[in-house]
Amino acid sequence: MELDDDARAGLGLALNEAALLGVEVDAATRRAAATFSVLTLPEDGPPPEDARVQLVFEPVGRVAASLRLGRWNDPAAPVEAFGLDALLPTVQSFGGGPIYGWEFFDVGEQRFAALRDRLSLDVSLGMDGRAHSLSLSQEGSDRHLDLWLWFDRVTVRDAAGRVIPLAEFIAGGVRWWDAFHRHDPRTQGRGMFPLA
Repeated sequence: MELDDDARAGLGLALNEAALLGVEVDAATRRAAATFSVLTLPEDGPPPEDARVQLVFEPVGRVAASLRLGRWNDPAAPVEAFGLDALLPTVQSFGGGPIYGWEFFDVGEQRFAALRDRLSLDVSLGMDGRAHSLSLSQEGSDRHLDLWLWFDRVTVRDAAGRVIPLAEFIAGGVRWWDAFHRHDPRTQGRGMFPLA
């Protein structure tokens, strides 16, 4: 599936409020993987017991991050540098916080431009692998992480490693949010409530 406007919007919906569990980059193979616990529902029945998915990106052309010791909007927050090998533990140190915003693909250039002089990590892996970008954030009480990956293709895998077609992955997220707005009991217990 091509990452056109509909696919980007669908992926944003499917990832909204997902818990970001980890991000890893293999510089040698130019592959990256981001693991999430997502909000999804099957066509019938209860939500999956294991809602983890892994988005695999390849080839990856660039990885950048800004880890700041302060709030997201503090222009004076100190920047903490780290290497590519520390990306996974850095992301995990935020404890699987949710990602917000509904838009994560091909939207991060403005935020990146604002932080390009405040980067903790900036690694170029090749001149290709830059057709699309992923933009993620995590916030703790005293620090904030912005992360960008540039890539050409994305594949979604379930917790067992099986490939999930993008359309199917998106449909599961659409079903969850539609059910949430209908007050479906399968979506309750997450500390969120639909607006009347």
